[in-house]
Amino acid sequence: MLLNHNQSSLSFHSELYSFVPEDHILRRVHDLVDFSFINDLVKESYCVYYGRPANEPELLFRLLFLQFLYNLSDERVIEDSQYNLAYKWFLGLNPEDSLPDSSQLSRFRVHRLGANRVEKVLEHIVKQCVEKGLIQSKALIIDSTHTLANAAKGKPLDVLKKAANRLLKGVKKQYSSLYKKLPMFPKLEGADEEKAKQLLQYLVELRNLLEDKLPDAEGSLLEKINTVKQIIEDERLLTNKGIASAVDPDARFGRKSNSRTFYGFKNHIAMTEEEIITAIHVTPGNEDDGKQLQTLVNKTREQQITIDEVFADTAYSRKENLTFLQTDEIKASIPLNPAVYGTREDDKFQYDKENDEVICPAGHTSIRKAKTGRTGTGTNPCLTFYFDTNICKQCPFKDGCYNNTKEKTYSISIKSEEHIHQMAYLDSDEYLQRKGLRSNIEHKNAELKNAHRMTRAKYRGQFGMRIQAFLTAFVVNVKRMIKLEMAHSE
Repeated sequence: MLLNHNQSSLSFHSELYSFVPEDHILRRVHDLVDFSFINDLVKESYCVYYGRPANEPELLFRLLFLQFLYNLSDERVIEDSQYNLAYKWFLGLNPEDSLPDSSQLSRFRVHRLGANRVEKVLEHIVKQCVEKGLIQSKALIIDSTHTLANAAKGKPLDVLKKAANRLLKGVKKQYSSLYKKLPMFPKLEGADEEKAKQLLQYLVELRNLLEDKLPDAEGSLLEKINTVKQIIEDERLLTNKGIASAVDPDARFGRKSNSRTFYGFKNHIAMTEEEIITAIHVTPGNEDDGKQLQTLVNKTREQQITIDEVFADTAYSRKENLTFLQTDEIKASIPLNPAVYGTREDDKFQYDKENDEVICPAGHTSIRKAKTGRTGTGTNPCLTFYFDTNICKQCPFKDGCYNNTKEKTYSISIKSEEHIHQMAYLDSDEYLQRKGLRSNIEHKNAELKNAHRMTRAKYRGQFGMRIQAFLTAFVVNVKRMIKLEMAHSE
């Protein structure tokens, strides 16, 4: 049951709040941001007439704000708010008032907000920025930043063992009589790969039995059953390219660069020139950055923000993105991948346009050509030129060029109309003057990680990562709102 009441009333001790400085950040946040939207956002998750009285959502959401602003745990934010006058003033409580138990924060975050409503939290703060006139630009900057999973990665056999043990313990705790009837943990034999296959078969049998015997399972046990189901259905598990943790099956291996990898999630971010984050899309770490551009642009436009220019790096220069932006007459300030240009300065091959042939560094010309590449893949087709391997075998320059393969080829990308249009824009003075704006999002990524601990996930699973990402973005946007408001008032 949700009670609507004023959180604070006159108190003999209220004079203590005079010690909170007028320029304290929480006073500025309170004056600038309307937190009351949260009551309507979560009201459907409460029963209107029955149940014990619940703490007002705004109080709990303000506690979450403090938690993410100052990087505090559930227990620590409650403890600090009990004696910190600035915190308690911000919460709308009297100095002598008590605070809710820390467990209520977790319930509010997971069950009241959840992964769906928490996205609306970001939309509301962006809406307030628009209403206050803080967003004037029409450019969107897009990038991604990775977050390490809050779980240790393991080999397939370790993942299967962990999942089986967690599920068996969960059944034993809640259904001890059923636990005694479950098939025994198998005796594993052979190499690790064979052991993993044996254990995988055991998990299939265990999952099927529990789904039959416990169709109404819920809570932590249902979570463990679903995790086992997710592991069983992962076709890439045994190849070391799929699920690598039984406690966070959503996390995946991703690449920071060609030589560095990470295990966790990607947060794909869109922000305006004013550095207000307008959209976030959370994916496992192995997802392609370029595929998220259209989602981020559409989510931003849904908030009545006009976009006429998008800044991003080469990862977003795929053909379908250029088509999407050019169709909507949005400038794509996105450098193209060097492969699109069809030139590789280091290999010294030359394309002869007049004769439509390629000349190798030794001066030999190609003998035929063919068009290769599949349509509908988002990449340009290629012209592949073939050389006479009999000549290549005798060539003094063959080291590093020809390795006695059946064919020696050289491919040149066939540029699409979209890429030709993009090349022309990238050569313009307008792009050259504005391309530096893209680097602004690097500062935002650094703030998210260094000031608000987005380097590692606070919670587990993509569900938890979404909650962390959106609440962190809310806090970061509020901080930026204060700076923009101060700049406008000067």
